[in-house]
Amino acid sequence: MQITEIIVNAGRTFNHPYESFSNLRPSVTLKATLVDGEDAIAAAKDLQAKAEELVEDHKRNLLEQLEELYQLTQRQQEMASLEAGLRKAQNRIDEIRKENPQLALSATSAEC
Repeated sequence: MQITEIIVNAGRTFNHPYESFSNLRPSVTLKATLVDGEDAIAAAKDLQAKAEELVEDHKRNLLEQLEELYQLTQRQQEMASLEAGLRKAQNRIDEIRKENPQLALSATSAEC
């Protein structure tokens, strides 16, 4: 028997780090054509190692990108909450100043 082509697959299935019931499945398929006299077993092992490395790198990149996206989303939510708190506080200050005009004057005097 003469082997002229090799096809290898590599894949991973892992849980999404921030979503329940969500899996990620990176995979890769590589195909090589052997030249005359090339060792098919050694070529298959090399090709499989390359496929495994590619899919593992892809998994690592996915996890890094998901972490960055998660952190960005968390910061956006925190900023929105802080901005809402600032607006609420400013509205309350304005209400107090309307109810108590003498406080508005003393606040202005204190700033000078």
